[in-house]
Amino acid sequence: MAESLTVTELADAVGMTVRNIRAYQSRGLLHPPVLRGRVAHYTSGHVARLHLVASLQQEGFTLGAIKRLVDTPNSYAAIVADRRRTYRDETPDVRTTVALPVGKIRELLPGLPEDLTETGLVWWEDGQLVTHMLLMGVGRTLAAQGIPVELLTRLQLEAAATARTLGLAFRKQLETGDEDHDRLSDLSKVAVQLSAAAFEIAFLSAARDPSSG
Repeated sequence: MAESLTVTELADAVGMTVRNIRAYQSRGLLHPPVLRGRVAHYTSGHVARLHLVASLQQEGFTLGAIKRLVDTPNSYAAIVADRRRTYRDETPDVRTTVALPVGKIRELLPGLPEDLTETGLVWWEDGQLVTHMLLMGVGRTLAAQGIPVELLTRLQLEAAATARTLGLAFRKQLETGDEDHDRLSDLSKVAVQLSAAAFEIAFLSAARDPSSG
């Protein structure tokens, strides 16, 4: 790819229109080009940013959320928490599922379980395997920041395996044969928050502290 691109060449490189690129730039999603005379010149960094914005849009993130994601890393946790809240409360403001590119994933990770639905992270919907937008969108964001896909997969699979084990234990503890399903649902949501809080505290402690491992 050329080190310097005009806006028309940039549009061709990312499959967008010049109008869209200028709209993203006006919203602060794309840093300004270098001006040489009266011609704006873009780089591979602009290409990467536009690909990231497009992928996040496909996963259902709003432009406002995308701006926070790409400009302010410290806001990642707040955005993920918001996505998690809408999933937990079943009040999503965007579509919640996205088709899973099974073939591509198995090419990258041939060691995955034969039946991916056993993980609890994917399920069948309208004849195709889907997963939650939160997993796909945030996973792609981390991948764009250089986190290996193998590690991202390990994070999800190990967390899912632990969550399923704890969820079954929680249900067994509450079931009496005459259980109140609303109560079970409400208490399960509280228990999820307890587990998520404990996971977040321990994970961040280990990830941030070089002496922890």
